[in-house]
Amino acid sequence: MWFDGACVPWEDARVHVWDELALRGANVFEGMTAFWNAAEQRHDVLAGDAHLDRLYQSARVADIPAPMDKAAVFGALAEVAAQLGGSDIYLRPTFYAKRGRSTLALDSEGAMYIGGFPFRPSTPAAVRAIVSSHRRFGGPIGAHAKSGGSYLDFRVFERERVEHGVEHVFFLNDRDHVAEADGAAILLVRDRRVITPSVDSGVLDSITKRIVLDLARGLGHQVEERPVRRDELYDGQVVLAGTLLGLRPVHAVDGHAAADADGADTAATLVAEYDRLCRGENPLAPTYLAPLR
Repeated sequence: MWFDGACVPWEDARVHVWDELALRGANVFEGMTAFWNAAEQRHDVLAGDAHLDRLYQSARVADIPAPMDKAAVFGALAEVAAQLGGSDIYLRPTFYAKRGRSTLALDSEGAMYIGGFPFRPSTPAAVRAIVSSHRRFGGPIGAHAKSGGSYLDFRVFERERVEHGVEHVFFLNDRDHVAEADGAAILLVRDRRVITPSVDSGVLDSITKRIVLDLARGLGHQVEERPVRRDELYDGQVVLAGTLLGLRPVHAVDGHAAADADGADTAATLVAEYDRLCRGENPLAPTYLAPLR
């Protein structure tokens, strides 16, 4: 764990219970992946600039002081990555408020920590999902920032997921349109069309989703960003997109099996091309991959 200026043992990364982080969940974060480049003996980070740009934007929206500039954050990420050479890794840089209920407070102070883990994603043999009985309602921050406090809702969704014995939970917004899954964006693939809820559906503007939409356009597929009805989830191939998941096709939603063979083929192609991009083998790799130094 990178904490207070250096990599430290996990158990030494501590905050006080009266810090704003503990009191109010006052943090914003990013999940990032860095892939081991064996030929160059280094990590290549996926969409690193985009992730850090969103981290700073989240901090502005949530009124959390950014503790350092972008170059310093990249340096800290490289320090963590250096501890995990030889493997793909997941990095989670987090800005948090130590003191001050807003950045206008005289004692306002921000800080950062970074968790780093080996990244070894796996996909269950069958991926089932349900639509939650709860709705997502936004506040002044809502989906405009990737904040720890916003993810408190996920405790409710996780309980529902376990009670129903499925792998994922989807939730709708207050207009009964599809929003997101638990920790991932939702894509609906029909034949050669890739459809995803628009940002005005109350969803985080997923970076992984943006990459996949670029891949889809490059393969000649039509891309649509618009409000998506619940029943549309039952009439196509649903694919989840997220940093930790990568791309994950869903086999059934609310017991309705995916029934679009062409959509399933398109989804499989997108999964393969995303994996190739992460290894530097897709033409878009130079756009999205960069050495982590």
